[in-house]
Amino acid sequence: MKNLFLSILFLMISIMTFSQNTESSTRKLINDATFTRVNRDWSTFAELKSGIGETVRFYPIEVIDLKSGEKTKALQLDMQIKNPTISKTAWVGIEEIEEFVTFIEKYVIPFLELKYNDRSVEYIFNANEVTLSYLIFERKRRLTIKLNNYDDDCGCSNYMFWTETQVEKITGLLEVLKTIK
Repeated sequence: MKNLFLSILFLMISIMTFSQNTESSTRKLINDATFTRVNRDWSTFAELKSGIGETVRFYPIEVIDLKSGEKTKALQLDMQIKNPTISKTAWVGIEEIEEFVTFIEKYVIPFLELKYNDRSVEYIFNANEVTLSYLIFERKRRLTIKLNNYDDDCGCSNYMFWTETQVEKITGLLEVLKTIK
């Protein structure tokens, strides 16, 4: 009985440890620094809007720890959603940018005009703080962006944006990502 209890306890601790979301390197730098400067390039951005007025805006940033001088580049994502009505910020760290570019170039852009009959395909990119998925279902295409790394501070643990009408604007996100590399 004691072994069973210890086994169950070990299993529960393992599940809780491995199911926790991880932070981006950018969030870690911001959280660990006493003084931080964030440089944003407001002239280079990509924006997606949903039919109900929700938005996601992407732009390149540079984060500097003012004490140590450590610098990093990243992609900042600002999401405004309506259910719940809230604004959230997430980052894609520099170490994830190249894979994000590859994902869009290989699995989204070539299939923007693809159509299926009686089936669907979904391509998913998982970064530490953001998940982007591209769904093709018959003649419909949907781009979904989900924030992975937030506390349940409003009774909602799922911050998600999706659009079917602005899928082609993924090329603008690709351009922003390429400025970060």
